[in-house]
Amino acid sequence: MSEPQDTGGTIWDAPNKQVLGLEPPWVEGDGGEPPRVPPGEEIPIDDMTKAQLLEQAQTRGLDVDDTNTKAEIKAALTEAGG
Repeated sequence: MSEPQDTGGTIWDAPNKQVLGLEPPWVEGDGGEPPRVPPGEEIPIDDMTKAQLLEQAQTRGLDVDDTNTKAEIKAALTEAGG
């Protein structure tokens, strides 16, 4: 039996993404970042990551840190008015 002939076709690194014209999955920021929100709009508290909640709470001067759970930080923000 003979070897298949090389037709010179394209070998894709991440075919599902590249065929759609998207960056491959290893490009920084792809898939792991929180959704980008247009300037002037706020992310709803239920859609925030723990890091975003923590930053929001610390900006408001609330007594929270990274040892608090996401639920505890959300509760502190809600009690403080949103």
